Amino acid sequence: MSITKKTSLFTMLIMMMLVAAACGDKADNNVQTEDTTKTETAAATDTDTAKTEDTESTETSTDAAAEEDNSANVELGTTEKGSYTNDYFGVSLKFPEEWEFQDAEGMNELTSASSEAIAGDDDTKKKQLELSQTKTLNLLMASELPLGGQEVGPSAMAIAEKVSLLQGIRTGKDYLEATKKFMVDSQFPYEYKEITTETIGGKEMDVMQITMDAGDGTTITQDYYSTIIEGYAFNFIFTYLDDASKTEIDNIKKSVQFK
Repeated sequence: MSITKKTSLFTMLIMMMLVAAACGDKADNNVQTEDTTKTETAAATDTDTAKTEDTESTETSTDAAAEEDNSANVELGTTEKGSYTNDYFGVSLKFPEEWEFQDAEGMNELTSASSEAIAGDDDTKKKQLELSQTKTLNLLMASELPLGGQEVGPSAMAIAEKVSLLQGIRTGKDYLEATKKFMVDSQFPYEYKEITTETIGGKEMDVMQITMDAGDGTTITQDYYSTIIEGYAFNFIFTYLDDASKTEIDNIKKSVQFK
């Protein structure tokens, strides 16, 4: 089945950018809300309110310092022929040894290229995507077919993004809902199923499935798994096109293990 290179790249990488961009947009909105709240609070004269703000400020500073310390210890994991392990997130999985895979540097190059295609001339989206790349860890990209080639096949990805309670992201479902909103607002040609919950590798994760008509009677399906680990939204993205490629993806899912 032949699909254009542009569509292939879009399908393989767009979720990696949109997930983080959606939460970046949510963070921007929260910043605006916080600024309004601060202005209103400054006009107040209640002493107890002022004391509460001092306490919250101290707690926020402490939380920020803790997040910075955790970020210093995070690792991208190890991808080898047929396997991926990451001790920081406590996860491992296996994929077919004949599949191609990219290291973090290669993934960064590909996501940079895809972000330009997604943003186009939209300066707001450009800023959101640039922000997302500074917060996102590209962990794994493995594919049956050459990445960015003329055909698209089954693939498995893992990414993680630093999140905070200020963004309103407390669960994997929160993260996926923010992503879906961004995708719907951007009018991407996807069909969505309801977000559900599934246990994979011993860990409960929230799941969102989308489908896309790729032409020639081909339907691309992507399953997005998300959960919060160590202050990061940790995500799997599994792509398949038919029963045969779904079976390959199912085998990868069965190999996932969380410590």
